Amino acid sequence: PDPPIPQRIFWSLTEGATACALLAAGRNMPSSDGSLKALQSASMVSGLPYTFILFWCAQSLVLLCREEAGVISKDRKQFRVFILTFARWRSVLLAVVAPGVGIGKVIREVGGWPFHSWNRTAAGIFWGGVMQAMYVAAIIFVICTAALYQWCIVGLVIYIGFATLLGLLRTSVRNSYKVAHGDLITDFICAFFLPMFTVAQLEEQIENDSIAKIAS
Repeated sequence: PDPPIPQRIFWSLTEGATACALLAAGRNMPSSDGSLKALQSASMVSGLPYTFILFWCAQSLVLLCREEAGVISKDRKQFRVFILTFARWRSVLLAVVAPGVGIGKVIREVGGWPFHSWNRTAAGIFWGGVMQAMYVAAIIFVICTAALYQWCIVGLVIYIGFATLLGLLRTSVRNSYKVAHGDLITDFICAFFLPMFTVAQLEEQIENDSIAKIAS
């Protein structure tokens, strides 16, 4: 069925106003095709995030089909809290500025990272410090984009490295606590787009599922 008329009017006006604003902004550019380039760039930038969302939707569809086919159980174990939870709002706020604190705590408990067999506390401090430094460096380089655009690329590369390590940590927690919900791709997506909520979720898991882990 066709969408409601008010909705069609809203999107027509919104898209038209955005295109007009971009074309008007490009009038001050030295080249004559500056307006068109601005419009094309805005379209690509705004559409890029939806590419990752579509990847995630496709992955969810595959999991749904496997559940319906009986390949995997619908009642398989999952994390104690959903990724978008404010039950641990203090942990979320702390992870916004200092994710290394929670990361170090999780690494000390889960293990499996370099230096953990030698000294679990030292391993937590080391890897928490490394990932905290990567997180802060990424933010600093992105801020430096105001002076030179290329710094944004450096910051993005560092942030991808941070998200990769955090995603691997989420995978370690899933394997240690026998959490069957999720996979490596989901772990990376959560770490990349929601690092503060990911850290809070992992802290909730290790603090409230420790007995189950030891028993297994």
